[in-house]
Amino acid sequence: MPGEYEKIKLQKSEELKETLESKHILDDEIKMVIQNAESTGEKFYQPESNNYLAKLRIGEATFYTIYSVAGEDTYVVHTAYFHRTELKE
Repeated sequence: MPGEYEKIKLQKSEELKETLESKHILDDEIKMVIQNAESTGEKFYQPESNNYLAKLRIGEATFYTIYSVAGEDTYVVHTAYFHRTELKE
């Protein structure tokens, strides 16, 4: 559902906050990725670190987030990145 991601709480290190800010990755984009992964199950589990990797296409970019569950609607973000692609025929 649109807006469901807004209730998600993120936990990030100060270093990661600075990194994401410098890459212009917004909290809302990370929350959308996590909300989609948690509601659809479209995520990869990394058992060695107890983390999840999820992705979501938003506009012209695909966003990736590695995160773990900290509690109800609360997630620890370990990293996030994106790439833009344009396919032409």
